[in-house]
Amino acid sequence: MITKKIVLTRSFKEPSQETIKRILVRCPTTSLLSPTGKIVKEALWDKTKLRLPKAICLHCGQTHIWTKKDVVLAR
Repeated sequence: MITKKIVLTRSFKEPSQETIKRILVRCPTTSLLSPTGKIVKEALWDKTKLRLPKAICLHCGQTHIWTKKDVVLAR
């Protein structure tokens, strides 16, 4: 009987300086996080100016207007 030993390894990718994050906001009705459909480079978040900071909530169906302090950045 012939057997082969196969070793599986994950490739390691060096983390880059530019981490892209999704912008999420918390629904005031359900307290669940809802995606805004916008993304941002994490390093530039402090300098980012928001245009039309509103989104239709997937949880309650209402349009929520938000500010930078309401945002949660997620992978």
